[in-house]
Amino acid sequence: MTDLWKNMGLAWHFVWCGVGSRDVPEPMVPFLVWAGKCMALLGGVLSTGDATGSDQHFLTGYDQGKSETMPPAQIYYTCKKNQRNLTHDPVKGHHEAERYGTHDASKAMAFKARGSFEGLFESGIGLHSRNPMQVLSHTLEDPVWVVLFYARPVGKQGKVDGGTNTAVQVAKMNNIKQVNLYVAEEREKFKTWMIGQLTKRDIPVPPLVIQEDEIKTSEPQGGS
Repeated sequence: MTDLWKNMGLAWHFVWCGVGSRDVPEPMVPFLVWAGKCMALLGGVLSTGDATGSDQHFLTGYDQGKSETMPPAQIYYTCKKNQRNLTHDPVKGHHEAERYGTHDASKAMAFKARGSFEGLFESGIGLHSRNPMQVLSHTLEDPVWVVLFYARPVGKQGKVDGGTNTAVQVAKMNNIKQVNLYVAEEREKFKTWMIGQLTKRDIPVPPLVIQEDEIKTSEPQGGS
């Protein structure tokens, strides 16, 4: 993708993955949008999925913060469940996973990350199989800088709820940083880091109106 972007005369500094649960408590939505906007202001290109919830909120923020010379967000989807009725068009950042020769490898990677596909319909397998591309691009050789996500932690093995776990485990297998904005401590550290990065670059920090005590940690449904 980077060669395409260069040929288009676009500019960026890094690529990041923003994914997570479809079910995001209303008080948390402004933070995800703010995070997406701030990452765009730093020159970070979003790689995400086509689901509602976290994917959409990160995308909303990214579109608010990106400059006209930055690439569009990279949205990976499956033809088994095209949730936004997208048409494959890499120039627009729309990637149908099955169009790429790496799809079988991506599917195998998802299987390894998940442990099995037991209990999933074809659409579910399709969703999981495109998740590695969100983290490694469709080449499976261009890792993002960080995976920023919102999902409920499960157990003590670093897993999270839902399909988001596939992306998180792929990131771990490839030694990619992960930040879970569901966790208050990680959220606060990210916020402090982001404000510091923007301030250092003389970029105005977007306003953020959010009350931590209003953020409900009710169990989100699994994201994909």
